Order: sequence, then C-alpha cells, then structure tokens
Amino acid sequence: MPPTVSVIIPTYNRSSRVINAIESVLRQTYTDFEIVVVDDGSTDDTSDRLKPFVGRIKYVHQQNRGASAAQNKGVACADGKWVSILGDDDEWLPTKLERQFEALGKCRDCGACFTDCQFVVNGVLRQTIFAEAGFEHHQPFGILNDWFRHQIEGYPIIWTQSLLVQRSLLNELGGFDENMVLGEDLDLIFRVALRTRLCFVSDPLVKIDRTPSQRRLTELVDFWNDTQFSTRAYMYAKWVHLSGLDAGVLTRISRIRRDLLYDWMVHKLRKVRLFEAIEKAQYLREIGESRSLILSTLMMRGRRKIIRYLERRRGPP
Repeated sequence: MPPTVSVIIPTYNRSSRVINAIESVLRQTYTDFEIVVVDDGSTDDTSDRLKPFVGRIKYVHQQNRGASAAQNKGVACADGKWVSILGDDDEWLPTKLERQFEALGKCRDCGACFTDCQFVVNGVLRQTIFAEAGFEHHQPFGILNDWFRHQIEGYPIIWTQSLLVQRSLLNELGGFDENMVLGEDLDLIFRVALRTRLCFVSDPLVKIDRTPSQRRLTELVDFWNDTQFSTRAYMYAKWVHLSGLDAGVLTRISRIRRDLLYDWMVHKLRKVRLFEAIEKAQYLREIGESRSLILSTLMMRGRRKIIRYLERRRGPP
C-alpha cells in the first residue's frame, strides 16, 4: 500500500544539515510516510552522507535547477495521498504530522493544514511565526478565516515547512511555478488557498533555521532589488487572471500590485534611471493609472518623505 504522506526534502550543498532534517522526520510519532530527498545538483558529499539512509528514503538527483524544480521533482516522485515539504536546514518536532492529522480529522472539508513555527539560531527572530504576525488563536486547532489578510497583506503565517496538503491538489495546480526564483512558496500557498479551506495547529511544531550566514536554497535576499520587484510584479499579474477569484480578493490584489509598481518606479528614480522609471510608469498606465494620477501620487509620496525627514531632524518635542 502507498504511504499516506510523502515528505519531500529538497537539498543543495547542505550535507551536514540535511541529515538533521531527515532524522527529525524519522522521529515522527505518525509513521505512515515516505521520505523523498531531491538533491538539486549538490557538489559536496551529500550523496555519500545519505548512504546510511538507503532503504529509508528515496534519493533523487538532478542537475541544479532551483527550489521550485526540486520541489516539483519531489512531488512527481511521491506516492502519498498527502505531501509535506521540509527545508534541508529545518526540523520537525516529533508530533508534527500526528497533530496535523488530528486537526484534519476535526476539519474534514480542509485540503491543507499548517502549524505554527519557531525560528532558531537567530538573535532577532525570537518569536514564533504566529506571534510575529499577531495571529491570535485560543484553541489547539482552527480553520483560517480571511487567509488573504493573514498571508498576503500581513506577515505570512503559512510557511511551506509546516504545510501538509493533498497531493492531488498540488497536481491540479501544477505545483510550484518554475519561472519564479523568489516567492514561489507564497505563490503556491495563494493558489492552494483559492481551492480549499485551510486548518491549523496552534503549537509551533517546526524549527526554522534562520542563521544569518546560512545560504538558502532559493538565495533569498533582504533588500528590494530588481529581481524581487520583477518577481512580485509577475506573480501579481498572474494572480489577477486566476479563475475563482471573488471581487474582494481581486480588488485587494490589484491594490497591492499598483503599490508595488509605484515602489518600483520610485526605486528607479532614486537611482536616476529615468528611462527604466518611465517604463514602470507605462506599466501603471496599462493597469488604468492616468498620467496626472501617476504624477500626483509621486508628488504626494515625495511630500510625505520630506515631512518624515524633517521630523527626524527635529527630534522629539
């Protein structure tokens, strides 16, 4: 019989870390699972370090193609009814899967479940994800209402390291978007939330490593640059054309997309890249912004920035 859960662990040059991730899955109190490790072209000793796990994991090696492709490869190799993805530098607490299936048993119309997570090895991120987001919950389990507000408009509370989702749903959605080098997890969760209700477990059952010097599989950066702007613009443009959007969600996406394009144009203006700024202004024209509105919005933003600067110079009263 196929396993109930396929646990996918994509990895790249983290031979010493991926072992901890695998062992945290093997310690699960819920035992009906398989582990699929997708080696995304590692050049270190990953394959040798994984030899002791022969018979307990599926090991798949591919040329380096990035996080989305590695995760999609894992889903393609999975046999379980449910899929869960674990970062190669993160760990699960032993009851993670057991508690999620307990939650799903109480929320039978949900096709996905997530848990709170705890950041580790970081001097700044000391709270759990739910606490960072200000997500209040008073019961062990619950169903997420207004997922757009909690996931898109605010600090995201659903992270792929904690997500348990039906494999059939991932296949219907086409998995992770391999055109995205950043934010592919946010994009997938958005599309999942459009198709099914999501339940959650209140306890932090995942340890997420955020060591400042640790390189991520997706090579995330901490500042706005052209890659982030272009990836977000691509993602929002895709979202507004998805089927199943209600009018309220569409309006909220359109507003976020508009704000992003203004931010991108201002970013170009600050670097005195005028032709590129004009190009972003054209994007705004294409979504319905008039020339006069674009100009007045830029002037308003500039005025607010000047006021904030003067207030900082003046100091407290």
